[in-house]
Amino acid sequence: MFLLDPTTPGAPADLVFSASDLVAASECEYRTLRILDEKLGRSPKADFPADEMQARAGKLGDLHEHKVLASLIDAHGAWDEASGTGVYSMDRGTTSRADLADKARETAAVLRAGADVVFQATFFDGEFLGYADFLVKEDPAFEDAVREEAGPAGPSLSVQERGAHPRYAVWDTKLARHAKVGALLQLAAYGDQLIGLGLDPAPRVTLVLGNMERSSHSLADLLPVYRERRARFRELTAAHRNTDAPVAWQQPGVTYCGRCDYCAEQVAAHRDLLMVAGMSSVQRKKLAADGITTIDALAELPLHLAAGSRRRLRDQARMQTGLEKPDGSRTFVKDGQPHTVTYKVLADNALGGIPAPSEGDIFFDFEGDPLWQDPAGQWGLEYLFGVIEAPLPTDPPGQDPVFRPFWAHSRAGERQAFLDFLAYVEERRARYPDMHVYHYAPYEKTALRNLSLNHVAGEDVVDSWLRDGLLVDLYATVRHSLRISEASYSIKKLEPLYMGDHLRSGDVKDAGASVVAYAAYCEARDAGPETQAEAAATLASISDYNQYDCLSTLRLRDWLLELRGNAPATPERVSAGTAPGAAVAAAAGTASGAATADGSPTPSDAVPDGEPSPEEEALRAFLDAIPDHRELTPDEQAVAMVAAATGYHRRERKQFWWEHFDRLDAEVDRWRDQRNVFIVEAAEVVSDWAPPTSRARTESRTLRLTGIMSEGSEFKPGSTWFRMFEDPLPDGLGEVDGGRTPRRAAGQPAGTAAAPGAAGTPPSRDGIFGTLVEAVEDHPQQPGRTVITITEKSTGKVPPYFQLPMALTDDRPIPTVSIEAALAELAQLVGSSLPELPKHAGVDILRRSAPRLAGVQGLPAVGTDANGNADYVSAITSALQHLDRSYLAVQGPPGTGKTFVGSHVIARLVQAGWKVGVVAQSHAVVENMLCTAIEKAGVDRALVAKRLSQPHDVPWTCVADEDIARLLETDGGCLVGGTAWTMTGRHVPAGALDLLVIDEAGQYSLANTLAVARSAQRLLLLGDPQQLPQVTQGSHPEPVDESALGWLSAGHATMPAELGYFLADSWRMHPELCRKVSVLSYDGRLESAPAASRRHLDGVPPGVETVLVQHAGNTTGSAEEAAAVVGLAREHIGLKWTPGKDEPVRRLEARDILVVAAYNAQVQAIRHALDHEGLADVRVGTVDKFQGQEAPVVLVSMACSAIAEAPRGAEFLLNRNRINVAVSRGQWRAVIVRSPELTNYMPSRPFALEELGAFLGLSPG
Repeated sequence: MFLLDPTTPGAPADLVFSASDLVAASECEYRTLRILDEKLGRSPKADFPADEMQARAGKLGDLHEHKVLASLIDAHGAWDEASGTGVYSMDRGTTSRADLADKARETAAVLRAGADVVFQATFFDGEFLGYADFLVKEDPAFEDAVREEAGPAGPSLSVQERGAHPRYAVWDTKLARHAKVGALLQLAAYGDQLIGLGLDPAPRVTLVLGNMERSSHSLADLLPVYRERRARFRELTAAHRNTDAPVAWQQPGVTYCGRCDYCAEQVAAHRDLLMVAGMSSVQRKKLAADGITTIDALAELPLHLAAGSRRRLRDQARMQTGLEKPDGSRTFVKDGQPHTVTYKVLADNALGGIPAPSEGDIFFDFEGDPLWQDPAGQWGLEYLFGVIEAPLPTDPPGQDPVFRPFWAHSRAGERQAFLDFLAYVEERRARYPDMHVYHYAPYEKTALRNLSLNHVAGEDVVDSWLRDGLLVDLYATVRHSLRISEASYSIKKLEPLYMGDHLRSGDVKDAGASVVAYAAYCEARDAGPETQAEAAATLASISDYNQYDCLSTLRLRDWLLELRGNAPATPERVSAGTAPGAAVAAAAGTASGAATADGSPTPSDAVPDGEPSPEEEALRAFLDAIPDHRELTPDEQAVAMVAAATGYHRRERKQFWWEHFDRLDAEVDRWRDQRNVFIVEAAEVVSDWAPPTSRARTESRTLRLTGIMSEGSEFKPGSTWFRMFEDPLPDGLGEVDGGRTPRRAAGQPAGTAAAPGAAGTPPSRDGIFGTLVEAVEDHPQQPGRTVITITEKSTGKVPPYFQLPMALTDDRPIPTVSIEAALAELAQLVGSSLPELPKHAGVDILRRSAPRLAGVQGLPAVGTDANGNADYVSAITSALQHLDRSYLAVQGPPGTGKTFVGSHVIARLVQAGWKVGVVAQSHAVVENMLCTAIEKAGVDRALVAKRLSQPHDVPWTCVADEDIARLLETDGGCLVGGTAWTMTGRHVPAGALDLLVIDEAGQYSLANTLAVARSAQRLLLLGDPQQLPQVTQGSHPEPVDESALGWLSAGHATMPAELGYFLADSWRMHPELCRKVSVLSYDGRLESAPAASRRHLDGVPPGVETVLVQHAGNTTGSAEEAAAVVGLAREHIGLKWTPGKDEPVRRLEARDILVVAAYNAQVQAIRHALDHEGLADVRVGTVDKFQGQEAPVVLVSMACSAIAEAPRGAEFLLNRNRINVAVSRGQWRAVIVRSPELTNYMPSRPFALEELGAFLGLSPG
């Protein structure tokens, strides 16, 4: 940004800004105002070190930009003024007002003249200045195709209105291998400028990346973010300029990042609480509310006022301020000045858990870039696996330890580096059985797990490492053993204590710089021959940094052993897999000590969970023979998907057990916010241990537990869970091989045990699976608390006990033997057909090929019925009758009658003698379709069968698995239902069904779709991928966890016409509300049916409205929003409502209002507030509860004050699918209640930026 002389004499100078300034302000308003003060002369210009990497990237960026320019000139030719064609290049003038205005006029003129490409177009409107890399004219055919794909992008001119003005697509060049949000905001700014010129921008904007790939994004989703950021920037800078004083640190209403140079300077100058190691923003706010605002005040806090985490922070502050007596120190020169680091060994420490040194020990560190993206769109690359080997006694004095780097510069290279690293460690283990792999922080363990799953390689090796305690995290040891006087416990801050004079130097000094340097390496490598020397030098600097990290880990281990001094020797190792907290055993479910509800050890799932199955390996061998320099063909991709699906459930189980044992090991604060966790705060015995019947040999008791349920949890009556205990454990738990296994110390690797009573030994944890939940209810007096009633059972192994559980967590995975067998059959079928693929409905889905039809060309067109409405039933029925061992996809958005259409299609086919099955993720969804088929579509209930998971009333009488088998063996049509276990089980033989309907296929995984496909000759996928997705646990090498409809949509918001049908008429939403939802989630293709437009609510407009409520510091509950919801409910109740159809006009009642809250805690807060006001009939719940329901008015409460405080982040709170489901419950209107600060943030990834824009586009507020 800069200042221009005003057009009006005597007026203040005009502030000119760019899109980059808007991004910078979103990251740190304090920094923006400091820079503005420098421009205004209110404060001297800050002198911070220059960013050498940024300067280097700028130079390479120019080369990349000119490479793209050359390619466009080759395609369109140089500018020809006579014909007005070719590439028009503009020179940047000065930043004088006259020059900028001239250049802006030149840009407008050449665009209206119709140049093919404009390079370096200047946009200047008096306050915004930007230089667009490229504006590329689109031909009309391409325009129509893109519009069909992407939908409208804000204000748009008709073809007639455009007249001679062509449409231009905004392009920008970026050296990165993936799109970045700053670049996307620039593209949105240029699109906005085109609209301001009266031109119609293309609906997609494009980034040409460093590898010359193009990244395309929706302008409609980007524009709302740009416009809000611009409005906030204007308001921020104008308010500041209206004062005379420079911005002050912690000035009310000004946000700060706490990390930039400007903030770091002020944190130190004001002795801010952010100086304290481990201080979170939430803890800082709580301390500030108590009048504690500096590190010194916290250090002086009386001990009796410090409890829990505040005690730890107080002790840390005392260490950093020198009030705590240290056990040692070291002084070194930092930034030209002496600097002293002190440390103190905690009385209760984990030093005793460090294994005895071995000559085979290695010290390991990853270098990875989480924002690297491969051509398939997968994020993240581990580009360097570095290890240093422990010195040998025979090594010459002063010799550097051996350093071994394993490099990866592609996804295939990452796999090879991973395999090479595994082979290296395994070979070393064979020579040194007592060796360990040391690392610092838990990232290495997590990354190794994910690599084994993503590459379907080395899974058993990684499992064995985790079981045997091979990996030793020294960060955990340090945090449980030491307190240091630094503001961070990064290894860099510890190094002065043990690295002597050999401190860090070189270009790359931290992990962030390593990521930046690797991006610079890729850019230099790809820029051409003239930059290869620079690329090599950059790679060498990364290698030096990684080598130092590994060496530092070695020296840290040695220093910690010195500190341990005369502590007891390391206890003997227990056998692999026997320590509580050891990771997945060789077969799923072998949980150390954990018992099932009947007391038996957790059983194996009957499917070995080591390496891939023979069927999967055979397909992998075929795939491995494909050259890795090209993308897979659709057929090869299908083979890869079948292979990945074969191991889908194995990987899901692995992830469950890894997370389960991590919870047993970790502090509660690290997992209390995970999904499906209930932390017990109080427990009441409702009925004590007693035999449930006179003949029972075991006893049971009932507990009423009060506590906090994590967001997104699915606790409900009838569900089963793992109940977790801490020391003292009930008798029978914590026992391995017939004896007590002591809990290892924090930081001690799995596979080693701490001596009983050893310092630093945290309490043991164990528990029992299969715990039945009897009731779940909100606490009547404590909003945010939940009361769960459970029944416990004693067993032969675990007799009655006095202990009370500390938590409830996920139950063990349900066995999937039949599903996995079905997937193995498919893998065998595909493998035996290679290189051809079999005719198979599931394989057609994987190939994304059009449904294979017999006797007709293309899918039947949708006609109209007797009432003039679209007759989807007839078209879909006809298409299914012509399917040739293939599939048909039907996408049904909210209120389009998906279940009505599906049930009537089923009825016609059953009447024609077809045997039809219905499968879904839950029994409730299947039963809803069966009930509708009987009650609305006229299917004979005697021809319907489904086993009931729980006894309840249904309109059919065949409720056993044997009834399903009998109907399938009988001549004539029938309708059977069940879950994946039914459709892959023995009662439904392979190919027994003429058609299998997968209901809610937008939430049904591809893996399970392939499994259930064995039962039928044809598949009908019925659902909507734009609504709530299913939840998966594992990482997978191919997206087999994606829904079947989501995979077919391939990134499109609506189903491609050649693959099936899109139900385009919403019978629920008024046209104004439908239009908003249509743009949000359906590319503008969803329209309101005539019947919906006949509804009317007096006094309030239809559509979407946003009500802004000021609040701060709220995470999952907001009393302010709850009060606003009550007020809105009262405003709507009593308004005259015309329901349409033949229903009478009436007054809106409480039952006509539906409230959707983002979090369970807010559901409870709103429920209490409504009940207090006598509005008990207003329905309240999370979006998961209300899918499929509707109401005239929907109120949506976001609850969270700001995204930085949001549990599960913006990806959960602003998820487009969740917002779609919430808003589309409404018939007349939806009102979004939120904090104005909720959208005041800048996402780090393009997808999240577009989600934010989509949310803002509904109703900016």
